[in-house]
Amino acid sequence: MADNLEQLLATQGNIVDMLRNSQLGAYVYPVVAPEFSNWRSEQWAWQHSAVLFDQSHHMVNLYIRGKDAGKLLSDTMINSSKGWSVNKAKQYVPTTPYGHVIGDGILFWEEEECFTYVGRAPASNWLRFHGETGGYDVEIELDDRSPMRPMGKPVTRKEWRFQIQGPQAWNVIEKLHGGPLEQLKFFNMSTMNIAGRKVRTLRHGMSGAPGLEIWGPYEEQEEIRAAILEAGREFGLIPCGSRAYPSNTLESGWIPSPLPAIYTGDKLKAFREWLPAAGYEGTGSIGGSFVSSDIEDYYLNPWELGYGGFVK
Repeated sequence: MADNLEQLLATQGNIVDMLRNSQLGAYVYPVVAPEFSNWRSEQWAWQHSAVLFDQSHHMVNLYIRGKDAGKLLSDTMINSSKGWSVNKAKQYVPTTPYGHVIGDGILFWEEEECFTYVGRAPASNWLRFHGETGGYDVEIELDDRSPMRPMGKPVTRKEWRFQIQGPQAWNVIEKLHGGPLEQLKFFNMSTMNIAGRKVRTLRHGMSGAPGLEIWGPYEEQEEIRAAILEAGREFGLIPCGSRAYPSNTLESGWIPSPLPAIYTGDKLKAFREWLPAAGYEGTGSIGGSFVSSDIEDYYLNPWELGYGGFVK
């Protein structure tokens, strides 16, 4: 039985065949219901009124703290940290030593020496590997995404994460806040009031109109969700299920999940030995119409994903 990805790959005749024949099953956005009303009305709402997206479960949260936290991030991403400061977010795009993309996600600079990565597992794994092996003075805490199939077991996270989006989103936001709220520049962070609680905010627009991503302690989730739905009723806000959510991300230009380009190359052997055999990289599946027997044909560089402008 293989303990790590490197051992697993050594038992396979062809890496593409392994990933093509993965028994993981269809991708599922965990916990959040597929539909709260129906797919059509939820699609219409984020384009014409407002929606509440629940992002609490499908992304990894990685908390990075310490004197070298900023250095770990700047050392491992292709984009520059120049001009980045507390209360600003940044897209995080790491590549291999060979220049191929591993994944991406969002970095939230919440306090001095305190960052949160939110996104898919491959980039999180890259950060954890370098944080543990690179001699950085950091503390890293992993809050993994919720299981795709919890099988009736209770699911909790450290934080809930919502978005209020759509043309009517800002009316909902200001009603919740109890008055006018400054529309910060894109990817800037602040706070607002909801149901007597102060919650963190990120200026984000996923529907072509100003909106917010908001988050806070998981135990407050139901209280905050109920307050948003109540305040949003007069503006046509409805909760959006996991079936309509991904089409919104595509229309806003978010990339799908590129294959992490880590399966070959001597410079990545230590990383593959660090990765578990049963992790994301060892169990994920390749889909789509493109077929090649060479796993490296599936690798992508930043320019091929439209991220060339990030390279600094």
